[in-house]
Amino acid sequence: MRIEPGYVEIVSAVLRDLGHDPALFPAPRTGSVSEDEFREMSENLVALTKEPTIALRLGSSMHLGTHGLLGHAILSSRSLRQAAGLMIQYSPLHGAQGCIQLAFTGDKAVLTFQPPFEVKGAPNFMVELFFAGVLAALRQLIGPLPEECRVDLAYPPRMPEEAYRRYLGVRVSFGHRVNRFVGPNERIDQPLSAAEIPVADMYRRQCERLLRDMNAASGLGGEVRRMILGARGRFPGMDEAARRLNMSERTLRRRLDAERSSYRMIVDDVRSYLAREYLRETPLTVADVASLLGFDDVANFRRAFRKWNGCSPKDFRGRIVGQNGTLGQSADHSVRCQQTRTQSHMLPHHKTYV
Repeated sequence: MRIEPGYVEIVSAVLRDLGHDPALFPAPRTGSVSEDEFREMSENLVALTKEPTIALRLGSSMHLGTHGLLGHAILSSRSLRQAAGLMIQYSPLHGAQGCIQLAFTGDKAVLTFQPPFEVKGAPNFMVELFFAGVLAALRQLIGPLPEECRVDLAYPPRMPEEAYRRYLGVRVSFGHRVNRFVGPNERIDQPLSAAEIPVADMYRRQCERLLRDMNAASGLGGEVRRMILGARGRFPGMDEAARRLNMSERTLRRRLDAERSSYRMIVDDVRSYLAREYLRETPLTVADVASLLGFDDVANFRRAFRKWNGCSPKDFRGRIVGQNGTLGQSADHSVRCQQTRTQSHMLPHHKTYV
């Protein structure tokens, strides 16, 4: 499991809202943590606040920016299907014993969650944290949820039912066989427009940070990089880039040449930088990184990465792990992601899981 700095900030904000001094709560360390550490942190929160809505409050306060570079990857997804796949496969709440599964039945999408463990004093903490966080992320990606969306919980209410509806924002019922979210699936393959998503401003801020990290925010080259980063993994051709920048393709080529650059060099530079960052800072598989960077064939991505960086993606990541001893999330989580890939991540169009 991985705790991003943004998670710690949310915990502090929720504690303040409840009238508690965050300084009294042992600050969780960021980075990779064990399930036992995460459980202990959750139990400390429950014991300190004695607030039955604590998990719902935490989950509903989450935003995609709190997930670090993985959040940027989710925001860069070209469709809700791809975004959902990343959120599911790389959720920090997977756990060794947990299970997250997305299935399609007719015109419905069904997201089922089995928590990896129970939290002492709040046995449904993980379930409520998960669904509140997922629904918050969905709203950030597509806006208000359709009225037919609902959450079915496999336990009786432990607080007024209105509290569940207030923080989850959808209909909630209890006593079901499994914990699940049910909603329509007609938008699953529609493109996610960077200009229209409710968190577009946050996405642009993340792109600006990446530009600063690249030391490439100035001149026409900086404008081109900014445009490419904002295209959500589409990497438009030079003709489209010129139209977006309100100039002819010939002018774009001439002005970039004056900066001793070219459109192809800039595209490769952005792709190479994002590839290194994803491999360094997230548990995304090489195939996922390739897809996010617009490669339909992972073999082509591997060849391109070797050309850009002089080594394979696997070797690059191996060096990072060797230097730091950790990467994004624990190694066993990455293995578990590979093992569950076919059941949760690829989200095939016609296959239904039962």
